[in-house]
Amino acid sequence: MKMGDGRAKAFALSLLTILLTSLAGAGCEEADLFGELGSHLAAPIAVAVDAAGNRAYVVNSNNRQEFDGASLTVLDISIPESPILLTSSSNPIAIPNFSGQIYFDAATKTAFVPNRLSEDTVDKQDALLQITLDEASSSFGTVTSFAGGDSPFGIACCDSSGRVTVVSNGGTVEVYNPADLSTFVQISLTLTLTSGELTTGRNSTESVHLGTQAFVTNRAGKIYLLNTTEVGDTSKNPIDYVILSGGDLRGIATDGALLYVVDGTSSAPVLRVLNPATLIPVDPDSATTSEVDITTVQSTTVAVGSDPNEVVILNGRAFVSNRGDDTVSVIDLVSNAVTATITVGDEPFGLAAFTTGTGTDLLYVTNLASNSLSVIDVATNSLVTTLAP
Repeated sequence: MKMGDGRAKAFALSLLTILLTSLAGAGCEEADLFGELGSHLAAPIAVAVDAAGNRAYVVNSNNRQEFDGASLTVLDISIPESPILLTSSSNPIAIPNFSGQIYFDAATKTAFVPNRLSEDTVDKQDALLQITLDEASSSFGTVTSFAGGDSPFGIACCDSSGRVTVVSNGGTVEVYNPADLSTFVQISLTLTLTSGELTTGRNSTESVHLGTQAFVTNRAGKIYLLNTTEVGDTSKNPIDYVILSGGDLRGIATDGALLYVVDGTSSAPVLRVLNPATLIPVDPDSATTSEVDITTVQSTTVAVGSDPNEVVILNGRAFVSNRGDDTVSVIDLVSNAVTATITVGDEPFGLAAFTTGTGTDLLYVTNLASNSLSVIDVATNSLVTTLAP
């Protein structure tokens, strides 16, 4: 999915609202066009798992505007192979449309979700949602909105200071202290390359932390490398490197040493395997950002399915969601070969791989078009069940 601007979608929604108002005057009901959300999954775009707490959290973006709202659904995964809706009057939890990825802090039982809904087509500020998920608290289900960047989508935690990185489609990265979201440090990804090209950083999507560096993907074929120890120091340039010529870069993950980056180039979609060991943080700092061609740090590429988007790593394997052909590619990270291709729901997107308390490796997959969640047994590479509340 190209993470489009939420403001444009909100503008379209406003036009629909005007139309609905006119129809209502003619005796029509809004519900005729938008179904009740209820316990439905609504274009589920991301999922986080708390295996120790027997919970999973699904972000329903409602990107397709099929329902009258969006939500965060809490699933009881006491039997992880068969997730069910948590029974609670506060579940699902209402949130704004057009949310993105999710980071769940198990210690505080709090979720953080970027949201790109805006009623204004020209403003450059959207939101980061904080959602209380402590079921023992009277505040369970409380959603608090904090100022964010322009059309944020990706979120990753944590840097060496415990901060959260949010990637905004408008060309910035916002860095937050989870204990106080009222302020953030904003990093502009606008650079002038040695070729003279001005790159604005627009269409940046996701990030991952590795040591003291954050790696930010961009759909114009770039990866920005941030030295997170310099974030907040206005005398320094936190962008040490920019990797060029990568294609259509989307999801990114790490096994603690290598980077695995989804390249959705339509003619030849691949998973790129990168070794960033030579790209050490720059200290003392320079105002210059070094340019690196992706081939100099690339170990190999692995062909995947059509329109790939997200990637996660678990126990020596990578899993890539292929939205275009409704599959998940399973890649062995020793041989760098696809060992299985698993058919799931319609337009798979978000992924969460985890090990259950009994030692079973599972993969949860959110399916945008079929409003469902697929459960895959990683040991057998088989679809166990599909949840569509």
